[in-house]
Amino acid sequence: MFTFFKVLVYKFDWLVAFEQEGIVTKIHNDRGALERFLSSVKILVGYNNFNYDDRIIASILKKVSPYATSQKLLEGKRFNLKLTNPLTLDAMQEIKSSISLKEAQANMKINIFETPIDSDVDLELSEKQIDLAFKNCENDVLFIKDLFEKREGYFSSKFEIVNEFNLPATSVKNTRANLASEVLKSKPTDDTDRLKIVYDQRLPLKELPGDIVDFYKQISDSDEKFEELEKKKLTYRLHGIDHVFGFGGLHGARENYRGEGNYMQVDIKSYYPTIMINNGFVNNIEEFKKLYYTRKKLKSKGDTKEEVYKVLLSGTYGAMKSKYNNLYNPRQANNIVVNGQLFLAYLIESIRPACELIQSNTDGIIIKYDNVMKESIICLLEMFENKFDFSFDVDLITKIVQKDVNNYVVQYTNGKIKAKGRFMNYEGGNYERNSLSIIDKALVDYYILGKKINKTVVECWKDNKLDYFQNVVKAGAFDGMVHEVNQKTLLEGSFSSQFKGLQNVNRVFATKDKHLGTVYKVKKGRETKYSKVPYTSDHCIVWNDDLSKFDKRKIDLNWYIKEAEKCLIEQQGSR
Repeated sequence: MFTFFKVLVYKFDWLVAFEQEGIVTKIHNDRGALERFLSSVKILVGYNNFNYDDRIIASILKKVSPYATSQKLLEGKRFNLKLTNPLTLDAMQEIKSSISLKEAQANMKINIFETPIDSDVDLELSEKQIDLAFKNCENDVLFIKDLFEKREGYFSSKFEIVNEFNLPATSVKNTRANLASEVLKSKPTDDTDRLKIVYDQRLPLKELPGDIVDFYKQISDSDEKFEELEKKKLTYRLHGIDHVFGFGGLHGARENYRGEGNYMQVDIKSYYPTIMINNGFVNNIEEFKKLYYTRKKLKSKGDTKEEVYKVLLSGTYGAMKSKYNNLYNPRQANNIVVNGQLFLAYLIESIRPACELIQSNTDGIIIKYDNVMKESIICLLEMFENKFDFSFDVDLITKIVQKDVNNYVVQYTNGKIKAKGRFMNYEGGNYERNSLSIIDKALVDYYILGKKINKTVVECWKDNKLDYFQNVVKAGAFDGMVHEVNQKTLLEGSFSSQFKGLQNVNRVFATKDKHLGTVYKVKKGRETKYSKVPYTSDHCIVWNDDLSKFDKRKIDLNWYIKEAEKCLIEQQGSR
């Protein structure tokens, strides 16, 4: 059903590699062969192909120069020609960090060598160059297939939405937020009165701190432009923790906190959708209610189809401030956020006498309590549910380590561990992020399991978990990257022989080899400026081949131990 592809374009050559049911097909400068191959393809899958590869293929089929098209696309110029047949999917779609293909490949431990052929070369490619280009193209295609399979849940949810609601087959190309707008048959609204906040009638404003209520009232009454008003913030101390009120989720946390004992994580189920249902804060509220209550019914039966409805409900709020989505409704988006912040603030104030607040995070809180107060807290939560028409998920925690609201790890009473931020990749990275995961693991092992930092580092090394030690770095906005070798002094103003030019994306390790120096990002100008890549050793080895071929004896384990220990010192020293 799925055919995976990648396009490479040069001044006088274009190449396409396809993978279909284990067979790789290569086409070079042959439009007829391309047409014949595509005639039997149902769905094409690429990476960033919506923005690039699809348009190159369309150009070739329309007898438009693929090189000219490529230059326009790379320069960000407008280009309207699109590929309409066959249907295409983009494996990059809705990946949060929108990482490049090479970054994703580096994260997944495979060969990331770039094709060493200048796309502007003024000659037709030689047979050797064509073979090399196809080799790299095939490597990309096989990775795209692997990544697509890893993201099966994401794409399956879109196919299920299209099928469940009888949408056109081409709708599967849309983001889930756009699918939500199709299902809800929504039409966008304008910016009129976007800051005239409407409050849930259940919300006891008079029982909330006056400074918070006044903050939003002043914004509603102001004649300033909404762009400026929506940037305003109020820092207010709730239950001993500074919270920032504004137009995002409410957050607050005890910084550099570590504890063991009786903790409770309290999350409000379907928080924003519930606020939307209770107040009609969404276009086409009746259709939204159908989605909401259908999901609730399916979930109670244990029907996995409830995930389809969950995706639509979650995507609706996320699209309400996107001008390019039919769900655009900034006033209702502001109503949802403000009411969400105020309800959470009221919850925090309501349980103040019974516990200690550890963290607040948009739709839930973590608290510490004495065991004798447990039943009283549960009773308070039940009263809150009944009064405001919410429902809670409650999980018990035995250990928590928290740098701040975005970086923490907890262990539940059943032994399960949940981690975010700096701790997140303690079980290893994924295609989105896989840099210095050894630090994540060492910190979690230390805080939760009581294991020494050096023991974790050595064990991972012995177990050949070499990707835990890599740092995937990229040139980004710089002009390139270089690697200093043989301990020579860094010369300013020009490149010189002590530097080895690097790719735009590289996999870097700390090494014991003192002949290898620092990796720099380079900015060219009157004077060439070198910026050391953050979180890298003074002695680095660059390895862009498959990690299974890497000699692990070259890794400087002590550097990683010291880096992890720095995090321990920073946290413990600030407690």
